[in-house]
Amino acid sequence: MEKINASDPRFFGATDSETIQNAVNYAKEHDLGEVTVPRFNERTGRTVWDIEKAILLPSDMTVILEDAHLRMVDGVFDNAFRNELCYSEEGRTMAGEQHDIRIIGVGNAVLDGGELNGLCEQYIRDHPDEGLSMYVNLTVQFHNVRNFELRNLQFWNTRYWAVCFTYCRWGKLIDLDFRNYGTMENQDGIDLRVGCEYVTIENITGITGDDTIALTALAGSYAAKRWSVEGKSPDIHDVSIRNVISASHGCSLLRFLCEDYASIYNVTVDGLKDTGKAVSGATILFGAGNTYFVRERPRQMGELRNIVVRNVSTMAQSGFAFREPCQDVLVENVYVTGKNENGIAFMTNFAAKNVTIRNVVIAPDPEYAPDAAFVFIDTPEENLKGLTIENVKVRNEKHIFRGRIVDVKNLEYEEPTEEFFVPERYLKRSAYGRYFHDFLGVEITNRPPDNRFDGTITIEDEY
Repeated sequence: MEKINASDPRFFGATDSETIQNAVNYAKEHDLGEVTVPRFNERTGRTVWDIEKAILLPSDMTVILEDAHLRMVDGVFDNAFRNELCYSEEGRTMAGEQHDIRIIGVGNAVLDGGELNGLCEQYIRDHPDEGLSMYVNLTVQFHNVRNFELRNLQFWNTRYWAVCFTYCRWGKLIDLDFRNYGTMENQDGIDLRVGCEYVTIENITGITGDDTIALTALAGSYAAKRWSVEGKSPDIHDVSIRNVISASHGCSLLRFLCEDYASIYNVTVDGLKDTGKAVSGATILFGAGNTYFVRERPRQMGELRNIVVRNVSTMAQSGFAFREPCQDVLVENVYVTGKNENGIAFMTNFAAKNVTIRNVVIAPDPEYAPDAAFVFIDTPEENLKGLTIENVKVRNEKHIFRGRIVDVKNLEYEEPTEEFFVPERYLKRSAYGRYFHDFLGVEITNRPPDNRFDGTITIEDEY
């Protein structure tokens, strides 16, 4: 079979993007199904490929990035890759579902956001009449695709979320490394949006400016309605996440968020490690805790269900933050250390139905968070009737409980520095947005002194 290489002079175009697209189009026309982008760009004589326009991928297409460095051109507003029906009306029907699209890295394959182009969420908030969308700043965007794969890729300095999937199924996201330093809002790593199902996520590393992995079924949002697919559910389900070794600038390694009649269910998580290279807000965040994302109605009991989380090591401000109703959730084998303020936080809108947390060791750094507590509870007592906490060992905590005492089976602890229980409400601000002045109109006052992004840290310094 003929091997298609983007450095073949037959495919040279006016730009690197056009050159790669020409190679992809040729492979599609001749049923070849694979294109290699090598390290060396014969057209320019350089080892960087400049991307000024998204490369559109057809079905039955694999792109091999062979030690290749693809960098977004300064000032452009587009993705690096997306499936070719992504923005079409055809792509919003079952008949428009594409299939078997893969981007595979060999060696050091890099997708680089380059310099920021000025488009950010704050700009959109300041200019609501311009009709702008942050989706043009996604690095990889797939919509209505089945059998997809991204493997062995590095994402540097992304201009928004690194990879985003809506109404995609039967996918693999494996060996992805993120190198984002909070240079702008919402530098997520992986975003599974509405309608994603049967997805495997494994071996995720690095550092992200926002959530490392976000599962967000926000069915009432403008984006969800824009990307809706006729005949498909907005639910996210049957997702497997394994071996995530990361840190987030003030956000979470993993976030679950569903509102407006959409559900998230059947998710298994095994192996989350917070490296402490940034101060994460929480290792796992269950919900929003406010109505910012709600368009029709908040999440109801049963809409986040059947979640199993095992083997977690965290240095986040909150080991786990539960903010909305949860059903049939198991969290076990957890080690909390470092700059932790709340081992577990149950916020106002949380309610439990068969939620179990067990086998927890909490030993935070007392010098960083001298007023820390093992459990922070800010929810009515009746909401906790379906909650079980057992087999817990606590060290280095000033308080065991804050806000409310709950039953913990097999609780072992060193004598607290002051009180076993403190009743007052505890409202220390999250580290989210510590590289901005405000978030959602609220001034951000909690800026940890060891902010990892201060304009001096580079990719080379961190790795």
